[in-house]
Amino acid sequence: MKFGFQVMLRGAASSGDGLSSIAKSGEDFGFDIIAPNDHLIVPGGIESTYPYTDDGIWPGASVVECHDQLTAMAFIAGHTDTIRLLTSVMVVPYRQPVLTAKTIATADVLSQGRVILGCGVGWMSEEMEAIGTEPFQERGKVTDEYIRVFKELWTSDKPSYNGDYVKFADVLFKPQPVQKPHPPIWIGGESKAALRRVARLGDGWFPAANNPKFTISNAMDLRQRLELLKLVCDEENRNFTDLDIGFFYTEAISSKERRNKDGDRQLLTGQPSDIAADISEFNDTGLGTLICIFQRPGLSETLEQMEWFGKEIIPLVRGL
Repeated sequence: MKFGFQVMLRGAASSGDGLSSIAKSGEDFGFDIIAPNDHLIVPGGIESTYPYTDDGIWPGASVVECHDQLTAMAFIAGHTDTIRLLTSVMVVPYRQPVLTAKTIATADVLSQGRVILGCGVGWMSEEMEAIGTEPFQERGKVTDEYIRVFKELWTSDKPSYNGDYVKFADVLFKPQPVQKPHPPIWIGGESKAALRRVARLGDGWFPAANNPKFTISNAMDLRQRLELLKLVCDEENRNFTDLDIGFFYTEAISSKERRNKDGDRQLLTGQPSDIAADISEFNDTGLGTLICIFQRPGLSETLEQMEWFGKEIIPLVRGL
């Protein structure tokens, strides 16, 4: 089992000192992956439905700060040595694909092969319209094509592409990524369409816990979704066992035990032994990477949470 943490590029991580401290401390505390999030702007009025809350309202709407994810990833790479860099997730339609392929390839080369590309289709039409992307309604098709463009540029000696959104030929693209054939591509999303994208284009699946339509609140839920992914892989003639399985657990992990409405202990809260046992159940489903949230409003609180998990939980899980 590998462990990582998402970092929101605001608040405690909004300054260079804050972000570098979180990244270097994560490496020192035994984490394998750091996962910056992705937004470029915050529209003043958002009518789009956020898919990860019951009421469809995006909690980040009141926060204006958001650094560019790929720039932050390069910054993190320069302040760390071993921790891997996961885009969590990169909204693929936001950025022109040839330039994006170059940015990611550069980060992979300069970090000596530490990039994992988490990919999503996005959900906020207002943000895409302001950026000037392809039509919002076509974002799934756009994402698929852009991923194919990435692969073509990263693997072909004489890359060319003739698609609905991207066309190029007679170009040279060097250096290509250090990782071969290319940095792992983890597909985010929980829907059937996302699972098909995993089977057709991905090297891994990276769902989040808090999608009300496809909630993954425990190991049993994840096992059921993985069974569906296996069926989709069979339909697409893809070997399920070749896929990396990551999971973004979005609830706060805490040493203070919390109770659910039914009175049971809330998952990943309480004593280190209880939390380690919860994680082991996920591991038994075939989960390879667990990404959690430790970020708090202040830097010291954030580092305290990370250190607690790194010193108290990770060794227990790995010792089971």
